[in-house]
Amino acid sequence: MFSIVRSIDKQDKRLSELRRAVLKRGYDRHASVLKSVSELPVELQSSAVNMLSNDEEVQAIIVFPAQIQRGWQYVPKQALVFTATGVIHLLASIWPEQEPQVTSLSGSGLMYLEVTLLLLYGHLEIVGQGKDSLTRLGMEFNTVSWYFISAPLRQFLKAGKTLSSIPADQVAYSPHARQAFEKLPFKFWNGVQLYGLLSGEELEELVFQKATWKRRFYFFRQPVTADTLLMLTTNYMVVIQEDLKVRQGWIVTYIPRNTICGIQSQLSGLWSELSIQLERSGQSVDYKLLLARESAEAWQRQWVQHGGQWQSVSAS
Repeated sequence: MFSIVRSIDKQDKRLSELRRAVLKRGYDRHASVLKSVSELPVELQSSAVNMLSNDEEVQAIIVFPAQIQRGWQYVPKQALVFTATGVIHLLASIWPEQEPQVTSLSGSGLMYLEVTLLLLYGHLEIVGQGKDSLTRLGMEFNTVSWYFISAPLRQFLKAGKTLSSIPADQVAYSPHARQAFEKLPFKFWNGVQLYGLLSGEELEELVFQKATWKRRFYFFRQPVTADTLLMLTTNYMVVIQEDLKVRQGWIVTYIPRNTICGIQSQLSGLWSELSIQLERSGQSVDYKLLLARESAEAWQRQWVQHGGQWQSVSAS
């Protein structure tokens, strides 16, 4: 028991030292791009990455300095290494001379990719097929670094494509999707072009839902769902949302259509919780999404029209 307490105290002391170092004047808080894995800082050097780089072409390496996120949360130095077929995330240890944590994902095994960009806070989550079980990659970053991340991530998403109907450097809209797109609020009209519609994709369907609320103590309104846009493109189901509390930003999720084995809807009052069921080679995960009942019904019509499986279940 005492050894556990001493270990926790030692870790807390180490984290306090690292936080103070990050807050010092002159500390470099900007991401940087490297040309070779040999240039990685010593805290991010890994024998596994060195071996992989000998077998695969490295297309981009982005290093993120240690930072403070969500108030007082210390995030160690990190790196993203993009190869021709996937991405590797390196997370430094808080202890000197320990190798970093290494997470590797293949673009062809992608289940979903979610990017959160809220003011200066960024978060990347990628879930995909692993060797024996699902692999999750998660990292926090300053959104100033998005300039370096966006292009390699788009290239990573291309690895999951299975269909192609238009040139890789162009986008297209179905006639009814074009009409709905032109009626979107300007922020989401812009969001479709900046984030939602990837190069080489056609926008086939979309459903936009304004934020919804419920009464609390009669005089107050409690937010239930944020402004949300659902898109169906050639290879992806894309969800673009605002955060419930911070409207200045985006949460964008890309789900490969060929991983979706069905959508289950459970009604709860005026809302429906969607469970988007994803599977690759026996590995599965559900992506959850809450919508107003009318929006869920509209998405059901469009999803089923394109051959998708839909199941409505009663609330327990």
